[in-house]
Amino acid sequence: MKKPRILMSLVLPATKNYVPPLEYFGCEVTAEYAPAFDDSYDALVLCGGGDVDPACYGEEMNGSDEPEIERDKSELALVKAYIEMKKPILGICRGHQVINVALGGTLIQHLVTADDHRDPHSYNDLVHATKADADGFVAKLYGEAPFVNSAHHQAIKELGKGLRAVQYSCNDNVIEAVEHESLPIIALQWHPERMSLANRRSDTVDGLPIFEYFVSLINKNS
Repeated sequence: MKKPRILMSLVLPATKNYVPPLEYFGCEVTAEYAPAFDDSYDALVLCGGGDVDPACYGEEMNGSDEPEIERDKSELALVKAYIEMKKPILGICRGHQVINVALGGTLIQHLVTADDHRDPHSYNDLVHATKADADGFVAKLYGEAPFVNSAHHQAIKELGKGLRAVQYSCNDNVIEAVEHESLPIIALQWHPERMSLANRRSDTVDGLPIFEYFVSLINKNS
């Protein structure tokens, strides 16, 4: 079986976290900032980063940090193109939000409970309890009460077309994961790459099964 080829959009210093879990499962990863469209890849991964421009979902700035305009343009176009090709997409943190916006959804620009989801004094992840729907991919991998990490101040408000929420934070019902009803698209508000391999931590679930599951979607789609 040929190696799955993955196009990844990220801030380049984060390559050290996002690439190894996919290489572990035999993937060939091209990681770039705001990459151009290329239909030769088997799948798309959108990683964490800054806030999406609220104009992309029809709102004015109201709690968002300064957006990454170049990245917004690139990633929204990539999502739409890979949806058209029906190729697998994985979104993580910002990527989770980009997928939602690309499908017509909206975002909460600043959570009232933001301090429960990110440490305001450092870049350290917080950890919190979640609840996962029994028939969603998260529960199938981890059960219905996984502990995950957290480092964000925004979240999905209105779901994009075709997406269904399959995991929520316990304290405030923030959507923590979504999957598409008919396409091979999954997305997480949390960071499995910071819970995998060299970054494995004892106070959360292992992030590696997320990447294994995504690779299985790629192989199934090939």
